[in-house]
Formats: sequence, C-alpha cells, structure tokens
Amino acid sequence: MEGQKYKKAVINLVTVIILFALVFLVFRKDYRAILECLRNVSVWGLLLVLGLDMGYQFIGSVSRLTLVRTRLPSFSLKQAAGITFLGIFGSVSTFSAGIIPMQSYYLYQCGVPAGSGIGMMILEYVFHKITVFLYAAVMMLAYGTWIKETVPELTKYIYLGFAVCALIITVLILICTWGMLQKLVLLAIRKLPDTGRWEERKAVWHDNLESLYRESRNMLKNRACCLKLVFLDALKLSCLYMIPFLCIRRMGLSGITIMESQAMSAIMVLLVGVLPSVAGIGPTEAAFLLLYSACIGRIPASAALILYRTATYFFPFLISIGVFFKIEKKVTDGLEEKIGGTK
Repeated sequence: MEGQKYKKAVINLVTVIILFALVFLVFRKDYRAILECLRNVSVWGLLLVLGLDMGYQFIGSVSRLTLVRTRLPSFSLKQAAGITFLGIFGSVSTFSAGIIPMQSYYLYQCGVPAGSGIGMMILEYVFHKITVFLYAAVMMLAYGTWIKETVPELTKYIYLGFAVCALIITVLILICTWGMLQKLVLLAIRKLPDTGRWEERKAVWHDNLESLYRESRNMLKNRACCLKLVFLDALKLSCLYMIPFLCIRRMGLSGITIMESQAMSAIMVLLVGVLPSVAGIGPTEAAFLLLYSACIGRIPASAALILYRTATYFFPFLISIGVFFKIEKKVTDGLEEKIGGTK
C-alpha cells in the first residue's frame, strides 16, 4: 500500500515537473523582458497580491463553514480552513481526483456522517459553479461589447463555455434534486458487474448518491443559507478576479480598468472550469495569456501571469502542504488513541 502511494506521488511529481518545463520553454525567449516587468513589483506589492488570494481562501472557508454548520453547529472556522487547504492539496497532489475524498474524510473525523460529508462537498462545488456562471453572465451583459471587440476570435469559445458550464450545472442540479434521475442512475449502477472491485465501487457510488440526494433536499429547504452561500461565493470570486488587475498595476502597467479586468477574469474562470487540466495547470495559463495579451501585450501578460499563478497556485499550495501534514498527524494520532483504548 505504501509502495503504491509512493509510486503515485512520484508520477504526479514528474508530471508537474514536465509541465513546468513546458511553461519554461514557452517563456524562455522573452524571459529578460518578463523579469524586467517583475522587477517593478515591490515586496509590499507582492504581499498585497498574496494577501488578496488569502482573502479569497478565507471567504471560501467562511462559505464552507456556513454549509457544514447546517449539519454540525460546532464546526469551527479553523476546521473550515482545513477543508479549504485540503482541497488545494488534493487538486495538485492527486490531479483533483482526491479533493472530495480528502475533504469528506476530514469532515467525518470532525463529526459529520461519512456520506453527508461527500454530499456537502459536492453541493459546495455546485454552488461555486452556479456563482461562476452568474458572475460571468453579469460581466458579459455589462462588458460584452468590449470583450467581443478586444478578443473577437474567442467570442465563439466564450459562448461555448457558457453552454458547457450551464450543462454541467443543470446535470449536477438534476442529480441533486430529481428523484427519478437518481433512480435511473442507481439502476445503472446496479447493472454494473459484480466481480472484483466493482462490487465495492458500486456500494460506494450507491451510498454517495443517496447521501448527495438527501443533503441536497435538506439544503434547498434552507433558502436563507443558499442565498448566503451564493453571496459568499460572489464575494470570494470578486477577490480572485481582482488579482490580475493588481498584478498588472503592481508592475507599473496600465491598459485595462479594474472592471474590465473583472470581466476578463470572470470569462477566464468560466473557460477554465470547462477545460481539462492536470494538477490545476494548463487551461488557466492559456486562457490568461489569450485574454490579457489582447489588453496589455504578450510580454506584460506573461509577467502578470507568473505573478498571478504565484499568488493563486504556488503560494496556497505551499501552505496546503503544511496543513495536510498537520491534519494527517492529528487524524493518525486520534486513530492510534482509539485503537489503544480498545485493547
């Protein structure tokens, strides 16, 4: 078991290194000009950018706190922050596959029933996707003409992004709320083979789906909580969408207003959410360069991208490593005490 974990960790690390090498190859011709832009960023400017991302993570933790407290009133903000950084760690270390398992297991250790934790984390994702769509739709209504004039070649992809995002949201909502669809999905699960590990997988998927349906129905009855979650997600996204503008200004550049940057960032996150990625790398970089190069130029956009990803990817991931090992130690110690107490 330990050998499999080690092998998987090595594969993930090698993949990330390869991706970083590819990013280096893309920027290597312009690295001097990019470094010149980055030299304009003061220490206080960098701290401000990093602080804005921490604001994004903090509001996300408050959103998760609001959701979990509907089931577990004693759940604390510190535990909610643990959930947030476990999600970041899982996104990078497991290529996003381990996000919900990590978060739901930690919720179980905090006192949330196993299935309910999975349902809550899926619901949290659903509310996030809904808010991303609504935020982008509002920005498109307000700045659609400017966006089409700035990046006319991307207009069809933007509309496709809205369509795919709407489809994802619709499917998730139907799975969460429509009993008939749930029965059909459960029937499809039962039709899967009973041999080998399929029997275990079927049982897990069956329990998770029922937990999701149960939690969804309970949550949707609490309209005040739903509205609060959407508001917190919108506030969280406004912090995230402010970061590119701040990166550009900290380098002493101009060419885009704060609201235009909000619109570009909203479209960028919408597109990123419907594109495949590896460990959170790929679509964000491509979308950022395509959108912001049209506003401020390719080299300034490349420099802003490096600063942006430092704040939104590398910095929170470094913090998440410490949080992960701290939580792992706490959980392991707790299990050892339980085992020792039963002897």
